[in-house]
Amino acid sequence: MTVFEDLGTFHGVPGRLADGGARCQGGPDTAMAGYTLLELMAILIIVGILAAVLAPRFLGTSGFTGQTTTDKLLAAARYAETLAQNQGVTTALTVGANSFSVTQNGVAVANPARPSTSFIVPLPAGVTITPQTTVNFARPGVPSTTPTFTITGTGFKASLYVTTTGYIYECGPQGACPP
Repeated sequence: MTVFEDLGTFHGVPGRLADGGARCQGGPDTAMAGYTLLELMAILIIVGILAAVLAPRFLGTSGFTGQTTTDKLLAAARYAETLAQNQGVTTALTVGANSFSVTQNGVAVANPARPSTSFIVPLPAGVTITPQTTVNFARPGVPSTTPTFTITGTGFKASLYVTTTGYIYECGPQGACPP
């Protein structure tokens, strides 16, 4: 037997390679890989249960509307303070039952995000802010009162504190609210 004739044999058995594998894939001695119907059904049931439990946590907006309102009130208070410092005009942050606004001499100022509109922000349904009061910021940005605003919504509660120097922050993440 020549060297070329011996290439296709393994221990003298024609059709086998030296590694013991079959020459052709898919033959009767080749095992097929895959999942059983039972395994696929178990995976679908587990994914369905996880979707039913976790989807409401990610799709609900109750916490988002409360935090968004908190962020908007914080921005409005800081904007009122900045206007009082830069323009030398007393600027008021007024919190009402249905909205809050930034005004100068009783007139709502232009919204910096949309200059063609007034800085009046309506409260979303289910969100409340207490106390309903007006904070006037004088020339150096000093407030007339130092309230702690509490923003509440469905499953949400946050507090904003106005310091005597005019700095406004969210209690908790950046510091404790005063007693």
